[in-house]
Amino acid sequence: MELRKQNQTILVVDDYCAVHTLVKLFLEHEGYQVLTADCAESALKLYREHQSAVALLLTDVEMPDMSGLELADRALQLDPQLKVLFMSALEGSSRGYGCIRKPFTQAQLTSRVGKILALPPAAKYALA
Repeated sequence: MELRKQNQTILVVDDYCAVHTLVKLFLEHEGYQVLTADCAESALKLYREHQSAVALLLTDVEMPDMSGLELADRALQLDPQLKVLFMSALEGSSRGYGCIRKPFTQAQLTSRVGKILALPPAAKYALA
């Protein structure tokens, strides 16, 4: 396990427990620290509590209480340097931030996450 990953925390948000649990397992297997939330309000609370540690917000686009797009906007108001990756079964729903299409494999997810985390803050959304 790389030391670099041990210090990177990812906040995973999906209203389906099976999805955020599986994503958590995928990412922890790669050595990331993972926080999970099942709704946007819980995610914002967790983000405020752990803001200095969170390197990436990985959120579903469609959720019942607040969309992942709105969640990202609110988190980015707290930290404009936060890296964001959306998950969605729908095409073109990420507004240019970057989106991984569901369903995805562990290899696809961890590759995409690794690439985004390696980007400098100014280029964080260059990977579409």
